[in-house]
Amino acid sequence: MNEILILYFLTKSQNTMYGIAKMINKYFGYILSPSFGTLQPALKRMEKNGFLTSMKFFTTGGKLSFYYSVTPEGLEFLKEKLLEKFPKNPVQSYPEIKIKLACSDILDENDKKTLFSIVKTELLKLKNISDKILSSEIYENNYLGKMVLDGSLCEYKNLLELTERLEKNACKS
Repeated sequence: MNEILILYFLTKSQNTMYGIAKMINKYFGYILSPSFGTLQPALKRMEKNGFLTSMKFFTTGGKLSFYYSVTPEGLEFLKEKLLEKFPKNPVQSYPEIKIKLACSDILDENDKKTLFSIVKTELLKLKNISDKILSSEIYENNYLGKMVLDGSLCEYKNLLELTERLEKNACKS
């Protein structure tokens, strides 16, 4: 998810590691808040793979810093990451769905349709799993457990409705 967000914000403008972290925290801090210890290796790895370029500069205080920008290969990699299937672990896929939907503005119409289809499939899977668990005997006398799982079920349904609205709007454009 870090790679998606790093590349996404670099499609908007070149930035420093600090600037990227600030943008991620500002717009996605409710989902993900990566540390510099996570961002720095990701930036170096993506630069090594040709997805980013960096330009050295010295701050007014004399400290060496880098401005990163995305390459055409990085933009293609970002599109691939956005259209990638979701991990099997629902704890990972749910926040990733939110991030991918929020970053989908960089995709063309056909890729958006593909993304929305992948997202809807994943959300239906999560919803069905939750429904099945909720109706199991484990939750028969577990009111609190039912409430927590029912809350997740509502989130899946809401995100599914949002995805369908986004899909309709994308088709109109």
